[in-house]
Amino acid sequence: MLQDIRDKSQGIVVKIIVGFIVVTFALFGVEALVKSFTSTDKVAKVDGTDITRAQMLQQADLQRRQLIAMSNGHVNPAMLQENVLQKNALNELIQGALIDNQIASLKLGVSDGQVNSYLLQNPQFQTDGKFDQTKYVNFIRTLGFTPLAFKNRVRESILSQQLERGVVNSDFVLPYQVDSIAQLQSQERSFDYVKFSLADQSEKTRVTDKELKAYYDEHKNEFKTPEQVKINYVELTAADFANKVKVTNEDLQEAYKAFVAGLPKEERKASHILIDNTHTEKQAKAILDKIKAQLAKGVSFADLAKEYSDDIGSKKKGGELGYITQGTMVKPFEDALFSMKKGQVKEVKTKFGWHLIKLEAIKDPKVPSLADKKAALEKQIVAKKAQEALFAAHENISDLAYASDQLKPLANEYGVKVQTSNYFSRDGGNNAITSNASVISAAFGDTVLKDGQNSDLIDLGGNKVVVIHLADHKPESVQSFEQAKKEVTSKLVQSKAEAAIMAQAKAAETAPSTKWTSVKLAKRGQDEIASLAFTMAQPEGKPVMDIKKLDDGDLVLIRLNKVQAGSDKASDRQEQAYGQYLRETESKMNLTSQNEWLKSKADIETNL
Repeated sequence: MLQDIRDKSQGIVVKIIVGFIVVTFALFGVEALVKSFTSTDKVAKVDGTDITRAQMLQQADLQRRQLIAMSNGHVNPAMLQENVLQKNALNELIQGALIDNQIASLKLGVSDGQVNSYLLQNPQFQTDGKFDQTKYVNFIRTLGFTPLAFKNRVRESILSQQLERGVVNSDFVLPYQVDSIAQLQSQERSFDYVKFSLADQSEKTRVTDKELKAYYDEHKNEFKTPEQVKINYVELTAADFANKVKVTNEDLQEAYKAFVAGLPKEERKASHILIDNTHTEKQAKAILDKIKAQLAKGVSFADLAKEYSDDIGSKKKGGELGYITQGTMVKPFEDALFSMKKGQVKEVKTKFGWHLIKLEAIKDPKVPSLADKKAALEKQIVAKKAQEALFAAHENISDLAYASDQLKPLANEYGVKVQTSNYFSRDGGNNAITSNASVISAAFGDTVLKDGQNSDLIDLGGNKVVVIHLADHKPESVQSFEQAKKEVTSKLVQSKAEAAIMAQAKAAETAPSTKWTSVKLAKRGQDEIASLAFTMAQPEGKPVMDIKKLDDGDLVLIRLNKVQAGSDKASDRQEQAYGQYLRETESKMNLTSQNEWLKSKADIETNL
């Protein structure tokens, strides 16, 4: 399909279309151009508000990107199928339209300042506690947004949260509800049980070839080799650009400055004597003068601190504060300390009172020379520039992938090889490329699988990208009996063993020879069998029996004899947890009810 477009791109029809685009763009702007292609292609209408196919496809693409980002590329490929994404996207857009209408009717609003504040304070967009424009732009780019479009999304999200909080904050929990949960949690149950092992029964189970063939013929569709593809691909990493970047002297100087700035700062060892604010200024000055006079006579600073200082934290240690870096003390104290010479004593006033500070020692950071750090810095600069070069090459890589129906031109452009994968299904392959959800989605997408074209650039993360092309395709096929025999045997043995232990369990319900294991006053969740006993109805006059399945496939016949009502009083911590659980549960139910109510009274049409 894409090749047909390329082949015919010089035709008169294309020229007319291009002419239309140019004129429309010049006269009315890009918005009119977009509307001319999308306004009539509606997939739904909600109370008169149209939802276009373009909106649905954009939302589906956003969902795909979010799924991949949240799962670090290891999302279930079935969740990335176009029909699944589009269906979910349309449902979200319909729900969004309903909420937007509700927000409008309630006249809720959010200012530009609130949106900006949210973005500036979001830790996801910060580096060292400050807003990072580069991080912000890179993030929204991965989601396919422009800054303006993303801010509008944030605005919509804040408005939706306002509506949700209005529902959630109206919920409340009564004390008797918390008490009921506490009583249920402390309930105890007495029961008898007997287990039937699936593994043991499977060991005893025999099947004939005739049974196997009959089972295969009846369940052929269960024994299929899934659809598989083999792909050619070009993988590009930052390392592929390392030999193409240069390190200038200016680069080295900037990197060295940044390195030095990140080294530990100068540290100053200080002691002080504090005369706190319980004294008047006149009293404090008199004490300080007295201390200074004794210092002049040779009395040690430490002894004077022990005698006069009001700082109980350092008094007993002779006023010693240890090593101090800039930014850790109040400003007047710090300014004085970092202006002093070793051994000097200086007086300063702070909000804590009057201090005599003594500078005991200065510890300068050891700064390696540029020559010592040159090799390491060059390596860092090359790595950073190579990453930037790869990112800058994204557009060219995409253009080369689109311009050809082969991978060789792309590989030649960047001096790398075209590689070939093993066959893999929609569940993915066994290496980093073929197990990547985006690669799997592209490999089984129409562009690659049906049209035989190169994929778009796929970002693998970790400074790696890939473009793929179909090498071979194997449709789904039913396995022959011989191919499937091992799996048929396993399934038939399990089926017969399950039927056998179920019959044994049913017979044991009334058999006088059944050997029961008794459990008295079991607590909720103490083990798997006890948990199953707590799923059974309470006995009324006589024991209740039921057959339950364990996680390992074994069956257990449980005879529930007695239910002991809970009486334990919940602790304050438990009451808080139960109350929170009930509030969250009610909030979810109320939000669901609200959404269903909005949907029930809306006029919704869908064309998908």
